[in-house]
Amino acid sequence: MVAKPLLARVALVDQVTALLTQRILDRAYAPGDRLNIDALTREFEVSSSPIREALTRLAALGLVASTSFSGFSVAPEPPRAWFEQLRDFRILNESWAARQLARTRQAGPIAAMRASVEAMEQELSRSAESDCDYVGASRLDEAFHGAMLSACGNEILARAVRNLHPHLHHARLFNSRPHGIKPVLDEHGAILEAIVRGDEDAAAAAVAHHLNISWQRYCDDASLQPVGVAATAASPPRRAAPAPASRRAAASPS
Repeated sequence: MVAKPLLARVALVDQVTALLTQRILDRAYAPGDRLNIDALTREFEVSSSPIREALTRLAALGLVASTSFSGFSVAPEPPRAWFEQLRDFRILNESWAARQLARTRQAGPIAAMRASVEAMEQELSRSAESDCDYVGASRLDEAFHGAMLSACGNEILARAVRNLHPHLHHARLFNSRPHGIKPVLDEHGAILEAIVRGDEDAAAAAVAHHLNISWQRYCDDASLQPVGVAATAASPPRRAAPAPASRRAAASPS
């Protein structure tokens, strides 16, 4: 006998996961806040199973912490040193991936990267940069880098980068300081152009420049915070007001 598919339940878990993720990124739930399953069950008017499964998913992504006696809570943000190590790790791996794609010039991945650039251009042309959909731009940013990694021919390398969930953690870091997407768009364009013409050295250099300068933009911005606010990855206040969804963190060190 064929088991009844759990399509509705899976969709519900996905919705709960997406909502909890948004609240964490928007700082409606601050680092360290407890995530009480019973309270969430009452608020969302669902059973505890999809809540527990969603929290387990978020724990695997590093957004939620889980302990035997305390239950679930919002995970602390990684320190600045972790983000800098992540940047260096990505430069090593993604620069190599860019070299491989510049060598092979596979049509599919290049088309996916070009589609990301074009979609970001359309977003920028639709409205003033201050009103751009930064969340959507972040997803396009992730798609651009994902296409390049997927085409490198080394699944272990690609998985190692993806499993660190860099865009998700950068979204936490950048949510209170959304940056303009124009610089990111220009840097993606330079990477793509070098890959299309088969220039391996230029492609690798463009990736390294992009990741370095993206992080520098954040550091420059963070250094302008008022006295008493540390310019570190964990500096935002514990109860910052939620940022509007359309302005949340997306032109992060992508």
